[in-house]
Amino acid sequence: MINIRHHITRATELTAISVWKLIKEKGFTPEDLLTEDESKAREKLIDQAGADAMGTALTDIPFVLRVVGSEGRKHVHQYGEALPTLEGTFGTGSHKLDMVNDVVEGSKAAKLNSPGAVSVISISSHEGLMPTPDDIDYMDKLFGPPELVGKISIDKLIEENLAEVVDVFKVEPAEINVVVMDRDRNAHIINACQKFGVNLILIQAGDFLPAILSCMSPGKQGIHLVAGIGGFEEGVLAAVAAKALGAVGEGRGWSGDKQISQGYRKTWTIDDLVAGKKEDCLVSVSAITDDNKCLDLDGVREKNGGHEVTTLTVDASGVKIEKKVHR
Repeated sequence: MINIRHHITRATELTAISVWKLIKEKGFTPEDLLTEDESKAREKLIDQAGADAMGTALTDIPFVLRVVGSEGRKHVHQYGEALPTLEGTFGTGSHKLDMVNDVVEGSKAAKLNSPGAVSVISISSHEGLMPTPDDIDYMDKLFGPPELVGKISIDKLIEENLAEVVDVFKVEPAEINVVVMDRDRNAHIINACQKFGVNLILIQAGDFLPAILSCMSPGKQGIHLVAGIGGFEEGVLAAVAAKALGAVGEGRGWSGDKQISQGYRKTWTIDDLVAGKKEDCLVSVSAITDDNKCLDLDGVREKNGGHEVTTLTVDASGVKIEKKVHR
């Protein structure tokens, strides 16, 4: 039997180590004041190191892994060109799977050696992941825990979804934690959440890790919902975790071009986003920099003559956080 988990986690771990080494070698710090050109150059350098490391780690895997989405394309609108990405098909054998990756999720954090940079791969069955469309870079999303399946929907008003959270979890609005990207395009959601009285957590980048957290039962400190428009690939990456955990994961294509958006009115269910089998779903997240605020993942550390990496995995058996030393 092929140990798929071993090969996928090894790929994100070795990618995390490679990027961490680059950050240390170049001496990146949170105090660095970068020009726009310097910022662009750093992100390209970081993503290239990540793409090279992940590609190398996947070269000789004993199964076929096809990339159907790789975050980095949308930077063409910010920088005039896409950042380096990992594309193509890797490995050999009769067993086939598809993947979406973000070699460095949080490259803005990585370029300043700040919290929140991770390396991510999500996989599922062959032809079981929604590939990235050519004409959109963003997705309107709704993620939530298993308790809310069948009760909330992206087709409902956000106020209706929040009312369901109150009813299901028997909490006051102020006890509900909702994460939204702080963007003008999400203003209607932000305003509605503020009026409803929830604990609104506005983020400047990186809705992937909050989406992962929202797919778990929230308890007292967890995230109840992630809503609003963010990156397309991040939506598919998180949807794999949602399917594995039996959580809420819905989306709809979005573009700043209204004419293009008209072609994406259909709501994508979790089975649209991830058509593959639940048992084939696996997400591997290896931390590059220290102490992510969402999941408390430690960044890469030197240990016992090697490098210790903290990796979070999500599959049908649940969520695990493990540390491994590579020499």
